[in-house]
Amino acid sequence: MTVEKRANPDRLYRVARWGVTQLARGLLRMRVIGADQVPDEGPVIVAANHASYFDIPLLGISLARQADYLAKRELFALPLVGALLRMLGGVPVKRGGVDRAAMTEVARRLAAGRLLVIYPEGTRSRTGILGPPRPGIGWIVAESKAQVVPVFIQGTRGLRPFGEVTLCFGEPLDFGPELARSAQMRSKKLYARIALRVMAEIEKLGQRRLSS
Repeated sequence: MTVEKRANPDRLYRVARWGVTQLARGLLRMRVIGADQVPDEGPVIVAANHASYFDIPLLGISLARQADYLAKRELFALPLVGALLRMLGGVPVKRGGVDRAAMTEVARRLAAGRLLVIYPEGTRSRTGILGPPRPGIGWIVAESKAQVVPVFIQGTRGLRPFGEVTLCFGEPLDFGPELARSAQMRSKKLYARIALRVMAEIEKLGQRRLSS
């Protein structure tokens, strides 16, 4: 899979970010907690729960760094939406299995020191309850050795104007020691174990938010 060429991506990203930020400030009560825990440079995976399409732009404007992200392939088929996704660094992924081309591409971008946003559940939760993670994030972590910053997003499901949204960032997870021990034993069990730990950290952040 080749890299999508982007026309003035940084400029376009800044313009899109500014526009979404102004809309969010005017229409929502938005609170961001702990975003400064995202490393300023180097390969980073930001992993969040997913309950609404609003998660994507609101998480994007909460990050100081420009992000790449996985998005379902069907969105790239839409004339205007697809073009915008490509210019902003989206990577199309085929649902319903492991899309190795997409996984390889995001691993390549992480190797170049970029930041990747991923939703480990692989799809939106219809109930707001966190679903089981897919092993794809485990494979990406194992290939890139990137740190993972968990994020719990609250309030986007059924979001209305002037609704309250909270994004809570956790401390970066470093899987380096575990990957070093498993260097010769890469397997689906390892990928699943990493995915489960990431999802558990997202769930912990949610439990803290709900109990506070």
